[in-house]
Amino acid sequence: MQIKLPREKHPVFIMKMVSDRAESLFMQRVGTLRVTAPQCRVLMYLESRNGAPVSQRELEQYLGVSHTTVKGLLQRLEEKGYVRTAFDDADGRVKHAYLTAEFRRRQAEAQQAMQEFEEQLVAGFSPAEVEQLRQLLERIYQNTLTPGA
Repeated sequence: MQIKLPREKHPVFIMKMVSDRAESLFMQRVGTLRVTAPQCRVLMYLESRNGAPVSQRELEQYLGVSHTTVKGLLQRLEEKGYVRTAFDDADGRVKHAYLTAEFRRRQAEAQQAMQEFEEQLVAGFSPAEVEQLRQLLERIYQNTLTPGA
């Protein structure tokens, strides 16, 4: 299906503009935490696991990035004191990531910054519109996972 719109009105162009601007706003909101958007995704995933060990391989699959990228993200988060990594006792080839007490100490600040960021992005939307947007974005994301679709 070909859409005949001026480039500045094309959905893909608008998504890129939104993505770029959202990343800039995100950095403003979480600036005191000194984390990037990808680092925040790692922290949010680890937080969602409620202290359960998370392997680097699991993070690679969740984020859809390479081993090298996950390793770099975790190294930078360790340097900031938010994450620690350790090899699995049962299988020394597996390295797990855990949130630290320092992150737990700043967790409320991080959650507040994320909530304000999300509220800014959907200001003026009804709850139904937010849910519809979420569903549409999820469908777009799923389309990116299907090769040649």
